[in-house]
Amino acid sequence: MNTFVAELPRSRGARVAWQLLQAVLLAAGTTIVALLILLPKTGLYLLWDVLIPVAPLLLAVAPGVWRNICPLATFSLGPRQLRLSRAARINPAWQGWLLAGAVLLLLLIVPLRHVILDHNGVVTGVVLLAVAALAAGLGMVLDWKSAWCSGLCPVHPVELLYGSRPLLTVDNSHCRTCTQCTSPCRDARDAIDPVSATRSGQGRAAGFLLAGCFPGFVWGWFQVPAVAGTPPGEALAKAYAWPLGAGAITLLPFALLYALAPGVRKKSLAVWAAAAISIYYWFKLPVMLGLEGRHALVDLSGWLPAWSIWPARIVPLLFFAWLLVLRGGHARHWASRPAKA
Repeated sequence: MNTFVAELPRSRGARVAWQLLQAVLLAAGTTIVALLILLPKTGLYLLWDVLIPVAPLLLAVAPGVWRNICPLATFSLGPRQLRLSRAARINPAWQGWLLAGAVLLLLLIVPLRHVILDHNGVVTGVVLLAVAALAAGLGMVLDWKSAWCSGLCPVHPVELLYGSRPLLTVDNSHCRTCTQCTSPCRDARDAIDPVSATRSGQGRAAGFLLAGCFPGFVWGWFQVPAVAGTPPGEALAKAYAWPLGAGAITLLPFALLYALAPGVRKKSLAVWAAAAISIYYWFKLPVMLGLEGRHALVDLSGWLPAWSIWPARIVPLLFFAWLLVLRGGHARHWASRPAKA
């Protein structure tokens, strides 16, 4: 076993603990949605300044944990758990189309934060309700995780990108038996990434696009100027132009490496993943610590000197370079695979 990877054993107590965590996260998610509509300022803070900033780290270190406790996963898999789902199987081509749809949703939704989602709690709450209804509706029709968790969920492509070398492998709390709902299984395949997650051409192309453009997309997102007072059309154009334009720039060298040096394709994916998440925390961690901006998770500005902003940027960069690129050993999977049904 890799020195830096642990696998948590299965037990009845562990299953109960996961179920309790699922209930807690479902209640927390429901509360956030309610607050977005009833107390928008509080809801926006909890969503964008507490939950979302912590998520990328969790997806890189232990994506299986998030897969087990995600509230939308509970919504989507609920009909199957209650035996209310048709549990229809989809072929690899459709699995690829769902992954392509997830990438498209991700690239469409994230820039909208600048225009409306970061500022309007009611709209954000309604969007989350619509997403939850979509996840549950897909779960009513398709088998297990093929519909949402390993399908159309816009967070799933980021799981695939950041979660290629997890530190922690956990029990799969949702799947008691394996029905091979997706092939390959996103949870149980070692060293999964956006390109190897599907066998279909369209899915692999979407994963390739996401991996290549994401460092630039993340950097560009942080360069979008403030939109307050800007005409809606201009604000929308800037919100998309910066991340998509910068994403196109990082996609080009990634495509060249992929085409000209097949032997380093896996390493290129790891480098681009480390770059994307490092860029995110380069900008976000100083804000989370109160060293920059106005959206602190824990305000330490009165305790830390001004130069602390640089360790706050450099330490995550070094950590993710080690985690995703430099760390030796065999890359593991996210969650243990149950016996086949």
